[in-house]
Amino acid sequence: MEMEELLWRLADNYAPARPAYSVATRPTWFDHAGDLVVLNSPITWETPWRTEGGFTHRLPVGSHPVHVGSTPFTPDGEDPDASWHTVSMVVIPLAEPSRIAAADWNVPGYDDSHFIEDYAVLWGEEAMRASLPHDADGTPAFVRDARDDIRARGPRQRQDNWTNVVLEQETGANAFVLPVHDADYVTGWEIVDDQSNLLCLVLAACE
Repeated sequence: MEMEELLWRLADNYAPARPAYSVATRPTWFDHAGDLVVLNSPITWETPWRTEGGFTHRLPVGSHPVHVGSTPFTPDGEDPDASWHTVSMVVIPLAEPSRIAAADWNVPGYDDSHFIEDYAVLWGEEAMRASLPHDADGTPAFVRDARDDIRARGPRQRQDNWTNVVLEQETGANAFVLPVHDADYVTGWEIVDDQSNLLCLVLAACE
């Protein structure tokens, strides 16, 4: 099985097309956004100035591919035919696609709220600490800069309106700033094998 096929099978399962019901928005495209460097801390996808006690996940130490599912989005006051994008799903595979496909996907998601708004940051604690101090309102400076950069680019012909920022040069600890316009909260699923080893992390931005 190829990664592209796995990504769409995950979308079919966790964000099916209408009329099927889903709390998650189905992506229109998937792209490899880059790799997340994981050190010795859990990772999370959160809006730092909005999320309180966001859900965390323990990933193996290393560099892991981040696949981003996005959908068209029209900001208020913009040309409705312009090609803006918002991220609706993040997939981090930790095993071969065939091994993930063979696992049990009937796993519970989050059972309470993990609020986000406008932009959400995918990062680990080392990257978070390297970004300190934050602004008085809790916004990391790199998020403000990334947000300004994404807005300045305007409509995109490709689904790449996100940024990948290295926050600690020595370790490579990095963070992805992903637009999540119209989303209110994050849900997610951990796909594991029979020994409870994490095979794949699926995160979704929901209205």
